Amino acid sequence: MDWVLYILIFVFGYVTCRLVYFFRVNRLSLSLLKLSHIIYLSTLIKAMEHLSYAREIMLEHMLKSEKGPTYISSFEYRFEEDVRHLKERSIRELVQQHPEIFRQVIDFEDWPTAMRFLMENRAHTLTFWNKSNDRQD
Repeated sequence: MDWVLYILIFVFGYVTCRLVYFFRVNRLSLSLLKLSHIIYLSTLIKAMEHLSYAREIMLEHMLKSEKGPTYISSFEYRFEEDVRHLKERSIRELVQQHPEIFRQVIDFEDWPTAMRFLMENRAHTLTFWNKSNDRQD
C-alpha cells in the first residue's frame, strides 16, 4: 500500500510540475507575441515618419523647380493613397500571418485600433527604442 501512495505522490508532483511549466511557457509566449506586435507597429510608425520627411523634401523640390499645382496635388494624392494602402496591408498581413489559435490574442484589427494598442503600450515602445538607440551610440 505504501508503494501505491509513493507512486501517486510522484505522479501528482510530476503532473503539477508540468502544468506549472506549461503555464509559464504560455505566459512567456504571449508576452513575446505582444512585444513583437509593439516592435512591428512602432517600426511602421518610424517608416511613416521617414516617408513624411521624404514627402516634404519632394514637395520642396517641386516648389523650387516650379512644378504646377496640378502636378503637386497629384503627387500629394498618390502619396496619401500609398500611405493609406501601406497601413491597411501591413495590419491585414500581420493578422493573417498568425495561426488561428493566436488571432484571438491580437488586440487590434485595423490601423486605428493598432495605434490605440500602441498608445496603451507606450512605455514598452519607448523602452525598446531607447535601448536600441543606446546600443547604436
